[in-house]
Amino acid sequence: MSYKIRFSDLICIPLISLFLCNHVEAKDKPKPNIIFILVDDLGYKDLGCYGSTFYETPNLDQLAERSMMFTNAYAANPVCTPTRASIMTGKYPSRIQMTNHSGIDGPKGAAYKLVAPQPIGSLPTTELTLAESLKNEGYFTAHIGKWHLQSHNEKEKEHFPEAHGFDVNIAGHNGGQPGSYFFPYQHPQHKWSNVPGLEDGLPGEYLTDRLTDEAIKVIKEDRTQPFFLNLWYYTVHTPIEGKKEKEEKYRVKAKEKGIQKHSDGEKIFNSYQRKQQNNPTYSAMVESMDENIGRLLKTLKEEGLAENTIIIFTSDNGGLSTSSSANAPTSNLPLKAGKGWVYEGGIREPLLIHWPKKIKEGKICEEPVISTDFYPTILDMIGSDQQIEQHLDGISLKPLLKNNKSKLDREAIYFHYPHYHHINSMGPAGAIRMGDYKLVERFEDMSYELFDLKNDIGETKNISKEHPELTAKMKQKLHEWREKTGAIMPTKNNNYDISKDKNAVQIN
Repeated sequence: MSYKIRFSDLICIPLISLFLCNHVEAKDKPKPNIIFILVDDLGYKDLGCYGSTFYETPNLDQLAERSMMFTNAYAANPVCTPTRASIMTGKYPSRIQMTNHSGIDGPKGAAYKLVAPQPIGSLPTTELTLAESLKNEGYFTAHIGKWHLQSHNEKEKEHFPEAHGFDVNIAGHNGGQPGSYFFPYQHPQHKWSNVPGLEDGLPGEYLTDRLTDEAIKVIKEDRTQPFFLNLWYYTVHTPIEGKKEKEEKYRVKAKEKGIQKHSDGEKIFNSYQRKQQNNPTYSAMVESMDENIGRLLKTLKEEGLAENTIIIFTSDNGGLSTSSSANAPTSNLPLKAGKGWVYEGGIREPLLIHWPKKIKEGKICEEPVISTDFYPTILDMIGSDQQIEQHLDGISLKPLLKNNKSKLDREAIYFHYPHYHHINSMGPAGAIRMGDYKLVERFEDMSYELFDLKNDIGETKNISKEHPELTAKMKQKLHEWREKTGAIMPTKNNNYDISKDKNAVQIN
């Protein structure tokens, strides 16, 4: 039997060969390393590239010039543990009932109108975490720093990083802050805050430096696998402790700027928001953090890894800017409130994504994104299959990284914080953002506020009465979302005593 070879076949042969060659090359190409940097309690405006004129962050400012910089990035919750869970699972915290830190329900008693629900404090081992997915893709996985995804009342290590896909865990446990930022990283009374695994430190050693030393060891280790480095700094969380020489530098700087005196705070309900960034100790902490980011970047370059390493930099909730006085560590202005609140100051975060040769330098993206998006985004960036049933509340940001003007196929993002917090006199609340509009719902009286964030980033004007149809629509969406995700709501406190409630007569 004879065969005729058509001219079109001759064209197809080299094309098929080219396809197979490219396919092999793509398959053989090493997967990128991934460094996920999470800074605890870092405020939206705590970096120079995000508008700070007092704190000094030259290394992150330079990284921003070579990254995609997001101006509408959100933490899924205004406190740390829930947001960390959202990063690891790709799910809203309410879906897995991790709505508060440490597994505690928060302040309670006769002074509170509502009884907060009981959250879980340990990340369920039934969840397929981001680390486990990357481990399945052949990654060496290392967690360094704060973990806080095991309940305070659990004394063993059943929910430490090692139980959730990490090959190495350095300094991660169920504590949410260090006993001290100076070696031996311990507190004389609060033993739960003592950072484990760093007992070989030296006198005067600073925790942020030490964690970076450990990260550099991971980067320099000789291995054939790509690495996923989950670098979750304890800084800039309390206790507010910085290096003395840096503190003095900022005292001098504040005096030169004429802002050394502490100003009265801006009142929000029965709390006070710090008006300006001039705390020398907090400034020193921010600078040390930035300095160590510079050390990491330098190491990547020296090791020849800079061009094949993805870097994601963000925070777990807003900056600590409110308290019963005006003396909180930082200011998030023009954003309203801070950590513990569902106003913008509590949930809007700095976010830089550095993807060498994939993102044009200096790009700014204004599309709203949220911490549940990191899981599918990272899998998409490395060419891995999506885990749709796991990260069902996240959307890959890869289209935005390719084109910063793209839009995600998502109508809204949601927030749920059904707890009281000592730095928040508003009480339990929820929120929804749709496009440029944001609806805030206060659970004590089910009152609503509607804001146009495009024209009022500081949430100063409640326009709900001017837009009743939009308010009703967003309210319905928020309630449907809570029902869909199984969000637990606070209940009426039958023992409530208005005479003991210091916030009862406060009107915002």
